[in-house]
Amino acid sequence: MKAVAIILAAGEARRMAHPKALILHEGDKSFLQSLASTFVKAGCQVLGVVGKDAEAIRKQHPGMDLRESEQWRDSQMASVKTGLDAALAEGADVVVLHPVDMPSLRTNTVKSMLKLMGDADEMLRPEFEGAPGWPVMMSRGMAERLRAADGEQLEAVLKGMRVRRVPMKDPGVLVNINAPETYERLFGSAPTLAPPPAPPKRKGSGKRGSGLTTVSDVGEGSSAPMAAASDE
Repeated sequence: MKAVAIILAAGEARRMAHPKALILHEGDKSFLQSLASTFVKAGCQVLGVVGKDAEAIRKQHPGMDLRESEQWRDSQMASVKTGLDAALAEGADVVVLHPVDMPSLRTNTVKSMLKLMGDADEMLRPEFEGAPGWPVMMSRGMAERLRAADGEQLEAVLKGMRVRRVPMKDPGVLVNINAPETYERLFGSAPTLAPPPAPPKRKGSGKRGSGLTTVSDVGEGSSAPMAAASDE
């Protein structure tokens, strides 16, 4: 079973001082790097969808498969469909959708959801203490239905799809860091950019590069407290 995780990072981030994909999360990792690490450890191929600030995001993440949404200004679903097109073209059996401003997701949560997928003809969505979270996981067939659906906002479109909520013991499925005050409450400082990537290793060094699709082990989850989820 080939699972492809789509990290949605095409938005304008009007409330943040920096592009969300570039903001420091844990250690020296950006939000986007942290999520890519999580999904790779869960056994997923990872691709990101970018729009505004695409050039800066590419520069910060040279080892990651990034697809640009040319219609990112038009609607959220335009960017979702860019990601779905890419995932389906990659031969995905399972597609995972996740917003970049929710980097506290745990690897075990993704693994547990993948085990539940099977041949489900419905989407799976985690919940924590009764509240729906992210990511949303679906079969190839459901991804094709979502690709063909009308609408501008993903949440609204999902209401017309078959979605089964799965209880998870992971508050990270709800942690939405979409405003400076939320970041400061969680991390104790104003949002800042992750450091630039290290230069590639010279040939013959015996060490692998730092491309995100072959990321080394990182911490299992975030120790940050839970923040309220939002539609942004």
